[in-house]
Amino acid sequence: MKLPTVVFQITAIGKNPRALEASARSVGYWLPRTPRLGYRAEVWAVVEPDGYASDPLRYDRLAADGVRIVVVPRSYSTPLGTSGKARALEYAVERRRALGLADASTWIYHQDEETVVGQDTLLGIADFVRAGAHRVGVGIILYPIDWNGSPSHVQELTRTYDDLRVLDSMTLPGNPTAGFHGSHILVRSDVEDAVGWDTVGYSPAEDLTFEIRVRARFGSVFGVLTGFAYEKGAFSLGDQLRQRRRWMHGVLFALRHAPELGPRRRLTLLYSALTWYSAFPSVVVLAASVLLHYGPILVGTSVFTGFIWVTMATGYLEGYRLHAEYVRRPASWLRFAAAALLGAVVDVLAPWYALATRPSRRDFIPKDRPHEAPLVPPVGSRAE
Repeated sequence: MKLPTVVFQITAIGKNPRALEASARSVGYWLPRTPRLGYRAEVWAVVEPDGYASDPLRYDRLAADGVRIVVVPRSYSTPLGTSGKARALEYAVERRRALGLADASTWIYHQDEETVVGQDTLLGIADFVRAGAHRVGVGIILYPIDWNGSPSHVQELTRTYDDLRVLDSMTLPGNPTAGFHGSHILVRSDVEDAVGWDTVGYSPAEDLTFEIRVRARFGSVFGVLTGFAYEKGAFSLGDQLRQRRRWMHGVLFALRHAPELGPRRRLTLLYSALTWYSAFPSVVVLAASVLLHYGPILVGTSVFTGFIWVTMATGYLEGYRLHAEYVRRPASWLRFAAAALLGAVVDVLAPWYALATRPSRRDFIPKDRPHEAPLVPPVGSRAE
């Protein structure tokens, strides 16, 4: 019996080669150490020409170790003229189609350049493919890689806790709370081939647009992917702000340019955006009422304040519990709380920053540690 194929696809600009190498090698490390998976595996790194040129020796070493390095040609364009990461994703779809890997027995596991897998990840993929009950799988992401306890890293704990909502929402008809993932998702290749990633111009959150298209065409085909993926948070508050700004720009892009977005789903997505926008004025009103000693506002908002603060604290505590086996215990819980508040302030400001600025492809933040210099480039190249 022919085994199914799982393509571990790392799609990135490629200018964080050390992070990308770690992601690719994590797959190569665990595959031979995890027997009886029941699928054959390929590892692809889909990068832009400038990314490949930033450290060609590193990419060529990966190619020599069996990673398929796919460099998106500068001349490549899609029918709708998409750009950014969506362009690279669409090119990968075409490459798989040409190689006969656009069928129902091929699965694409999408990784960002910093998405490291573990043995649990591979086993979760095996269970999902073997069951065959759904066409798209989504799981929980942890953020322990390069953990340093900074406000930006502490804030990522709440993203892991929020994945419980994302998984629940994505597996329900209509995705009622607008959950979506761009990495640590497993997509059957024929589904991705039918839907594609092509959009009009630059899509800041191509993963959201893709999820909307899949749901519009195939319905509720999403299931839970067991096993974690392991990523890293932003290195600075500025990077965190730009990253969150891109997410909000992605939501606004989908509201304007996703024709597959029906009225009910559009309302859901709009409500999700408005709740994020409401965080900043809520904080301003609360601070003003305290400074001005205006009690009626405090009394009126007290019904919600307790619930909001408890929910936020729960996100940090439960997120930390999920990370406890992978990160250092905080030296000071008071400092941990201060970092949590500072990280939360950046998230509160991000959607308004998006409203005041235009989308930029430079919002893809650095993931490589700055202390290691790139290797000397080789004479030849094994890239496609």
